[in-house]
Amino acid sequence: MSRLFKRFLLSLTLVVAMVCPALADNLEDAKTAVKKRDYNTAYSLYIPLAEQGNQEAQYALGQMYSKGLGTEQNVTTAASWYEKAADQGHLLSQVQVGRIYFLITNELVKAHKWLNVITLRKIEGAKKLQLFAKQMRNDIAKEMTPEEIEQAEKEAQDWITKNENLAKTQ
Repeated sequence: MSRLFKRFLLSLTLVVAMVCPALADNLEDAKTAVKKRDYNTAYSLYIPLAEQGNQEAQYALGQMYSKGLGTEQNVTTAASWYEKAADQGHLLSQVQVGRIYFLITNELVKAHKWLNVITLRKIEGAKKLQLFAKQMRNDIAKEMTPEEIEQAEKEAQDWITKNENLAKTQ
């Protein structure tokens, strides 16, 4: 490795080391606020974390928008936050975004894709959730054309291939 690249990695490591404890504190503070039913505070703490890519915060905002806790209820915005977390491999977000696409927005290809991703991933301890996702995926498939199913299966496989290391670790 070049010296410049080594310096870059060292700098990046130091920045992450300084920022991560603060992010973790804010995440715990947000969770505590939810437990106290102080949803406005939780929302204000989750927003910056979610915008920085924290999948737990993104999932939490999906829940808050879905239920109208600390913010206006907005299923479209909930789906957006769920999908951001889902794309990072957050399992419960994958389920929730699949459910929204199926039950609310009727976007069957997207719903099938996310539920198929869950079904195909090798995840220890998630057997029941995967069986649920498989059943829902199969129900969705009954309302789809063969071409739509093929497209959804390709998108799911593409996601798994792209995120192979992520899919193995979660």
